[in-house]
Amino acid sequence: MAETDSRIQRFHTGMVSRKDGFAFWADEIGPHVGSLDSPERTDFQQELTIVDTAGLAFMRVHGSGASIERKGPSQLMGAEVYPYHLLLKLDGGLAISEQRQRIELGAGDMVLIDSWQPLRLRSTELTNSWTLGLSEAVVNRWLPHADQTTDLRLAGGKGWAGMLSGYLRALDVDHLCSIQSPAERQLLGEHLMSMLSFALEQNGLSAQPGALGEPVSPRDGDLHARMRAWIRDHHADTEIDAQKLAVSFNVSVRYVHKVFAKAGRGMTFLETLQGDRLEAAARMLRSAAGARKFVAQVAYDCGFADPAYFGLVFRKKYGCTPRTFALQQGPVAEDSALLLR
Repeated sequence: MAETDSRIQRFHTGMVSRKDGFAFWADEIGPHVGSLDSPERTDFQQELTIVDTAGLAFMRVHGSGASIERKGPSQLMGAEVYPYHLLLKLDGGLAISEQRQRIELGAGDMVLIDSWQPLRLRSTELTNSWTLGLSEAVVNRWLPHADQTTDLRLAGGKGWAGMLSGYLRALDVDHLCSIQSPAERQLLGEHLMSMLSFALEQNGLSAQPGALGEPVSPRDGDLHARMRAWIRDHHADTEIDAQKLAVSFNVSVRYVHKVFAKAGRGMTFLETLQGDRLEAAARMLRSAAGARKFVAQVAYDCGFADPAYFGLVFRKKYGCTPRTFALQQGPVAEDSALLLR
């Protein structure tokens, strides 16, 4: 059941009887997380709240014990958007198997999970946890060596990991949902990621910000240039993503993101793709032919599947709506832009 705030989604089994709770949850959540099972199938209750904010997706789940097995990338929030997840077990025990490693988490312990890898997860008691989806931009800034930090148990009782665990344990989901200020949401994300960065470093893994300072190999520099040309040629396709780019260049999706992190001068794959689409839209709106089109058509022609989202990001970059932008281009566009709505 979704909230009216588009950043917030809530799901719970209270909508059906207890005996139907597991079947409902398997139908509602299962397709996004993988195969579900539970020792409490006849009396299953769970609640999931997702708050998407400032490059992080906060997911709070509690209820009956359950196990999850997925054989491919995570679909709950999208592995391409959130390539890694930080999982904190609040109560009880949790067993995780990823990349052939088995990790046992106790109350307060954490682990960084690769969203692209197969996963087995089993709550030995109640399901009670926080999971933070880490966006590509957040990972590139704070965790440039994230691939070296998965399968590492961060004990919640000591050092920076203990501070981060305590911070998340004290975080109230309803209070989180009530935060409307972008500055406050940004500050919350900064606090969490700085503590995670320090916790990983304290455990012997360098995770400080600064991937942009790493040297770029000639191979990665050339590959990035060719990928940029490919994006410029294909940005109008509303269905292109990092997976299609990876297939075209015979590399893994993870390697695509690494190439952009190192050689992209701070621009992720998604930011690069969106930038090319917005520049194409601006060029189109500057022309008399483009200004005669409806805004929705301009969006589709430039690769945006959602005209409303196109209007939002266009205004953020150019400081005005697509229609106003077209009207500012001169007498020819002024007559033509009457079609833009």
